[in-house]
Amino acid sequence: MDGTAGPKIEVFEPFSRAFDLTKLILFQPFDIGKWMVIGFAAFLANLAGGGGAGFNPARFWRGDWKWKMNSATTDVYQSASAMPGWVLPMALFGFLFILGLGLVLLWLGARGRFIFADCVVRNRAAIQGPWREFKREGNSLFLFSLLVAVIMVLVLGLAALPLLIPMAINHDLPRGATLVLGVSLLAIVALLFSVGYHLAASFMLPVMYRRRCGAAEGFRAGLAAVSAHPGPVILYLLFTLVLRIAFLMVACVLTCVTCCITAIPYVGTVILLPVYVFFMAYLLLFVRQFGPDYDPWANVVAVEPAAQTAPTTFPPPEAPPPSPEPPPVQT
Repeated sequence: MDGTAGPKIEVFEPFSRAFDLTKLILFQPFDIGKWMVIGFAAFLANLAGGGGAGFNPARFWRGDWKWKMNSATTDVYQSASAMPGWVLPMALFGFLFILGLGLVLLWLGARGRFIFADCVVRNRAAIQGPWREFKREGNSLFLFSLLVAVIMVLVLGLAALPLLIPMAINHDLPRGATLVLGVSLLAIVALLFSVGYHLAASFMLPVMYRRRCGAAEGFRAGLAAVSAHPGPVILYLLFTLVLRIAFLMVACVLTCVTCCITAIPYVGTVILLPVYVFFMAYLLLFVRQFGPDYDPWANVVAVEPAAQTAPTTFPPPEAPPPSPEPPPVQT
């Protein structure tokens, strides 16, 4: 690659190589024990994901909203004065428990992402080794994610002020242009924040894995890569969005066909493991193109001692500099 011209960033070439790497890891040869371990790593990596709750917009907006606000406020005051003394401490305990559980899942998810990435890079089924090896990086990613979550709440709160101020003063939603402006601003800010964090987190993982650095350095390096090649990055983001939508559709069909077996935590991850491995491989192979400091395979060492009689299934690359050549996936 020409250092002055910069690396050529492809979007679809890593896509085909990710298929080859997925086949090598999971099917050459097929090992159910390996599937179970890598599936557990993928399960850990996705623990920080969120869910949804049932919500009926028509029921929410129907009727006199101001009356509902006043009625709800009155009911709260009356209920608070009539409730036993132990209800408030129990509610506080429940809130703190849910908050603590969310923090634990976020921490496990941050640690699990490095474990899962290591399983894909080294083509091995291991949990304890990567858990210890990437302890510093995983904890740093957790603190970064926690900081981003706090900032997101503050930013969304500021964006929601056009809706919250009239509700606080008049006990009623704003109407007309103010309502449209407030909802639009909140939606735009939430979308931009979500896309920005997704890009940052995606590029941070390979950088932190490669350099063994903290989240701050990984964020700066990821931001530099995105700003240097915005076109391919945007195309990659849109392409993966289409792929994930297709994956969700297939997952919904499989959930119905298998009588919701794929909806069971960890079991569904193992069943759909090729998809999870493919997305991780695609990310690592795409980011690899940005240079040696972004190549997760550049500093891979042999997983097993050289004196082993059985050859390793994923030997380290002979030359660390990245190139358009496929990743070191020789058997």
